[in-house]
Amino acid sequence: MSAFFVDYLCVYLFTKAIACAVLLIRNSGRGLGHFTGVVNGFDATGTATFVGHRFFYGKTDNPSDAVCSFVVKAGTSVYFCDPYSDDEGEPGRAVAHEKRDISELTGVDRDIYQRHKENLRFAKEYRNFTGTEWLAMYPRDAPRHKIWSAEYFGQEHYVRTKETQFIEMPPLDDLHRISPVSRTEDDDLPLKKYRSPNATLDITLRTVSCSPRIFELEHFISDVEADHILMLTNRTHELHRSSTGDSSHHSDHDSTRTSMNTWIYREETAIIDTIYRRVADVLRIDEALLRRRQPDEHPRLGTRSSIAEPLQMVHYDPGEEYTAHHDFGYTHMSAPHQPSRSINMLLYLNDVEEGGETSFPRWLNAETTGGLDVKPVKGKAVLFYMLTADGNSDDLSQHAALPVIKGEKWMSNLWIWDPFKA
Repeated sequence: MSAFFVDYLCVYLFTKAIACAVLLIRNSGRGLGHFTGVVNGFDATGTATFVGHRFFYGKTDNPSDAVCSFVVKAGTSVYFCDPYSDDEGEPGRAVAHEKRDISELTGVDRDIYQRHKENLRFAKEYRNFTGTEWLAMYPRDAPRHKIWSAEYFGQEHYVRTKETQFIEMPPLDDLHRISPVSRTEDDDLPLKKYRSPNATLDITLRTVSCSPRIFELEHFISDVEADHILMLTNRTHELHRSSTGDSSHHSDHDSTRTSMNTWIYREETAIIDTIYRRVADVLRIDEALLRRRQPDEHPRLGTRSSIAEPLQMVHYDPGEEYTAHHDFGYTHMSAPHQPSRSINMLLYLNDVEEGGETSFPRWLNAETTGGLDVKPVKGKAVLFYMLTADGNSDDLSQHAALPVIKGEKWMSNLWIWDPFKA
C-alpha cells in the first residue's frame, strides 16, 4: 500500500433507514475523534486515511454509540459493516457492535442486502483474478465513451480538429453569452478572424502512464485562450474556498484541500465553447453530449443534460495543495451502473515557478515507487481516465495537487461523466 494518502471505499452498514456519522480516531485510537461525513444505509462513501487509523460508524459522532468499527489495514481498501451475519475471515469486515435480526429486512431491503452479499462474493473473485479491488457494484456496464489505449510509455495518438485556436483576443463586445448548437461542415467558425489561419489543429496525446491511463497534450489551448479563461475568472466570477467530495456526497472544507475555486460554463463565450468542442474531438465524443441537447439528439441516453461539468477553475497560492484523492463517485445500490465522473481533462493556465505538480502516487512502473509528477505548463492539458475498461473505478487514478513552492498556479478541471451526469 502506498505511503501517501489513500482513498478507502467504505460500504456502510447493510441495514435500512439509518444515516450514520463516520468518525475517524487518529493515531490508532489515541487522540481526538474527527468527524468525517455521513453515509446512508446501503450506501457507500470514501475518505483519505492511513494504515492504523480507526473508524467508527455510529448514529452520533460519539464512539461509544458506534454501530461498527474497523482499523485500516495495509492492502485492504474496501470495508463494510454487516450486522446480520457472523461470517468471519472476510477482508474488510468491520466489527459489529450492534447485532441485528435478518428478519427485520423484508421486500426491497432484503433484496438489496442480498445484492450487497453477492457483490462481496464477486469482489473476492475479481481480486483473485485481477489482483485489484472491486470498487463498484456488480453488475456494472463497461464505460460507453471511448478510452484511448495506453500500451506503452510514450505511445502517441493523433487527433485533427477543426476547432482551431484563438491567437488574438476578440473585442469584449464579441465575447458574450451564447447558446451552443450543432454545426455542419459548411458552417464558418465563430470569430474566425481571431483564430489561427490554419484550417485544422493537430493534437498529440502522449502516454505518460499506462496504469492508470494518463496522457499529456502539449499546447492544447493557446495563450490567448488561457488568458481569456483567467479574465473571465477574475472579472465576472468570485473565488471560494475549495471543498472536498463530489456532487453526490458530503462535501466540506478540509485541510486536505486549501485552494480557491469557481465554475465557468460552456455558454459564457465562444472561446469557452470552442474549448469544449476541441475536448469532444480529442475524446471522440459528440460535442452535443457536452451541452444541453435538442430532443432528437441522443434520445436513448434518457436525459438531455450535459455529461460534462462546467470548467472548475482552481487557484493555488504558495503552500496550498490538494492531497491525494479520487474524483470518481462512490456506488449507490439504486443503479447497477452508477453514473460517475469518468474522464478528467485538466488544463494548465499559467507557468508555475516552482512546485504545483499534479502527482499520481500509485501509477505502475518498473523503475520507481515514487509518484508520477506532471509539471504545470501554460497551455498543456492532461487527460486521465477514472473508470477502467471493465467498468470498475480505477483505484490507481488517485492524484494530488502538490504544494506550490514559488509563484501561483491556475488550472481548470473539465470532468466528463459516464454514462450521464447524475
